[in-house]
Amino acid sequence: MRPISELIDESKKLISSGNFEAAQHSCEQILRLNAAEPSALRALLQVHVQAKQFARALFYCESLLQLQPADIGLHQMLADCLQKVCEEDPSGQTLATLLEQLPAAYSSRLLYGRQLELKSAMFAAGREYLIALKTANARGFWLNAASTAPWCRNFVSYAMGFIEKYRINLSHQWLEPLWQRYGRAELARISKAIQMYTGERALEFADPRQTPNFLYIPDLPIAPVFDRAVLPFAERYESQAAVIKTELKQLLSDNNDFRPFQEGEAGEGLTQGGAWDAYFFYRHGQTYTEHLQKCPGTAAALAELPLVHVADHAPEVCFSLMRPAAHILPHRGVTNSRAVLHLALDIPPECRLHLPGITELSWQEGKTFAFDDTYLHEAWNRSDKTRAVILSDIWNPYLRQEEQLALTELIVQIGLFNKQTAAVPL
Repeated sequence: MRPISELIDESKKLISSGNFEAAQHSCEQILRLNAAEPSALRALLQVHVQAKQFARALFYCESLLQLQPADIGLHQMLADCLQKVCEEDPSGQTLATLLEQLPAAYSSRLLYGRQLELKSAMFAAGREYLIALKTANARGFWLNAASTAPWCRNFVSYAMGFIEKYRINLSHQWLEPLWQRYGRAELARISKAIQMYTGERALEFADPRQTPNFLYIPDLPIAPVFDRAVLPFAERYESQAAVIKTELKQLLSDNNDFRPFQEGEAGEGLTQGGAWDAYFFYRHGQTYTEHLQKCPGTAAALAELPLVHVADHAPEVCFSLMRPAAHILPHRGVTNSRAVLHLALDIPPECRLHLPGITELSWQEGKTFAFDDTYLHEAWNRSDKTRAVILSDIWNPYLRQEEQLALTELIVQIGLFNKQTAAVPL
């Protein structure tokens, strides 16, 4: 194989002489050596524009823009290519094929959404518009007029308006069967929550200190820490504390694998000083069957709790260990539809759970409490021993059973919607 620099020089000479067929062959050789060589991509773009092969020209233009996203000339050429492709193939199949090859091509996806809309595929169009917008935003584009190419400003503005209606229609599609099953009155709070999520209603917090970052259920009693009276299972649960603690000690003596509570990017910056480790029984909807089998008494006690079982989402249940000097920094939970239940197992002095501006809680061995983690909270262990609790996601005690059942379905649908409309990584 000839050196890539020699092939690049050759392709430039061939294009200058008008020998586009030979130039194309030379550039394809270059791309076999380096699939992201800008000069070869640019040459192939020029070759296919000259040949009026606009679908291929569009492919190379979008490929170049992923490497050189701020090239104004490329954005204008992209506009010309997209116009030609849409005129030649209004069915959208050409753009669909391109997006299979280059899923991060947000401008082509925007126009594909428009073609789907013109075919009356409204929900599919809304999905494509939303993916296009999120993908562009993730790369710093379409955030405002200055970050949006002039040719597509009207398209982007139109898509944003369409997305608003799309999300509202989607919420009604989600809620309608639940209204029929449980009644509108029974689901009034849940309906408001979904309408706030989709933008149909303004998002308004009854307590400004409470800001969940996923889903807010309005009209629930304000309760940063829940009164024991709304935890009817508390006494029975506490009666199992000795058994649970014994099983925890056995795990520790057997050197079972306690892992960081948050690993990877999610855990970066969450703790200081000592470690925050966990042994999970449930997480993100996954059941750790082997862990439950190793702790039968704990498993039996957990089975009696109103855990939030939502496929792929919840509950989060684990032995939680704060090592000496650990400080879990201030953070918030995702939704007030749940409460976080703690049962204290091994508590050295100088350990606290702090809700800034609200209260400071001290764990008491063998005792339980539940709090709303959508309030800012932090925890610390300023002792030289490990603090151990078992924490569990339970339903907010003020939610009725019909609301819990509805949320079990809705959270799955929202999660699927978010997954299907996520920004495409480059």
